[in-house]
Amino acid sequence: MEEERLKDFLKNIKEEDILFKKHFYEKKEKDRQYLNETLIIKSLKNINNLQGFQKQIINNEEVYRIGIKLSNKYNLVIISKIKGKNLYIITAWKTNRKWQKSVQK
Repeated sequence: MEEERLKDFLKNIKEEDILFKKHFYEKKEKDRQYLNETLIIKSLKNINNLQGFQKQIINNEEVYRIGIKLSNKYNLVIISKIKGKNLYIITAWKTNRKWQKSVQK
């Protein structure tokens, strides 16, 4: 799915069609208490903050790594899968933009 199609998909998706996998809740409970469904949905719907995405094949399944700008300091990374009209959120995490830049050097 190219970026424009992904943006259209995210812009037009209904909240009830965004579903969260068990893995998302397991990671949230263990070490990502800062995450919640509202943050993920709100971030996905605000396509102006979309920084990019990567299509990846994992276990013969097509998944998308979506990067979203949260603030000047943090990005949100969401791993998701599209199936029909539904978007399944597999996992997500915040990353420090300053740390990312130092790793890229």
